[in-house]
Amino acid sequence: MTEKTGKVRSSFVSVILVLFSLAFIVQGVLAADYPTRPINLIIQFVPGTSTDIIARKLAEVVSRDLGQPFVPVNKPGGGGTIGVAEMAKSKPDGYTLGCINMPTLTMNPHMQKLPYDPLKDIAHVCVISAYEYGLYVKADAPWNTFEDFLDYARKNPGKATYGTPGVGNTSHILMVQLGKELNVDWRHVPYSGDGEMIPAILGGHLDSGVGSPAALVPQIKGGKLKLLVVTSKDRWPYLPAVPTLLDKGYKTYQASYLSLGVSAGTPEPIRRRLEDAFKKATQDPALKKEFEEKIYASLTYISGADYAKFCEEQYHYYKDFLKTMGLAK
Repeated sequence: MTEKTGKVRSSFVSVILVLFSLAFIVQGVLAADYPTRPINLIIQFVPGTSTDIIARKLAEVVSRDLGQPFVPVNKPGGGGTIGVAEMAKSKPDGYTLGCINMPTLTMNPHMQKLPYDPLKDIAHVCVISAYEYGLYVKADAPWNTFEDFLDYARKNPGKATYGTPGVGNTSHILMVQLGKELNVDWRHVPYSGDGEMIPAILGGHLDSGVGSPAALVPQIKGGKLKLLVVTSKDRWPYLPAVPTLLDKGYKTYQASYLSLGVSAGTPEPIRRRLEDAFKKATQDPALKKEFEEKIYASLTYISGADYAKFCEEQYHYYKDFLKTMGLAK
């Protein structure tokens, strides 16, 4: 290497270092000012679902910390994938935040072609809640236990119906798995969420649905619906007498998370600003108690970095699992 070449390379390296430094300074300035205008909050299910209720209420609390309001925008369809796609393709400036249900990152990509890469196109902010689920029916339905409904389904192959918020979500996968394990032929009817399923059940158009406490508990306490069994791992503290599938001796249960994300490329200081604000809210004891007592929901925090690793692991797990269920594309 000549002395001249060495000097050129040294100058080039110096320029690169300066550019990197400037980039970090610019990002720091952006984060210090952020946010300066309202933030769009994309909710991937219809109004009235647990996702919608939790996201709107929590965003209202966090907006006071950030000094700017969130503008909720419901983008239902595709089991949540339409809303997630809308967020993933948004401008990476922190002014579009999206709710994400775990299956849109770990299950749906193996079952259908999606307009986003779940491992590359999303910067995870954090988890804000662990979903809870249960199988419910109309209050005057003839089934009072899960075994009653199971017996009906077995005696009427293909006639018993269950609803979930679309194809490829954990509710759908759980019922397919149970059907195979218990040799039951029941029929899946996809909806956009509890807001559509509940009226269908009350109107007698659907036998059962798999839903969450935020939407179901008020209807159950009002005498319109009844919960047959909890399909998530733990009993609902809001209806502690209702057993889980695990309590009944079954080995299958349902697990999923509600998280928030921004499009990949969003400056890290801005993503971190959002995470810090939501972490503070989800870990507030008084707010956690309020959520549990008033809207029947549990706040849960998992960092964006940890959740990204978890989703990648689950993505590869479900790639094989869904093939065994005959559901992978």
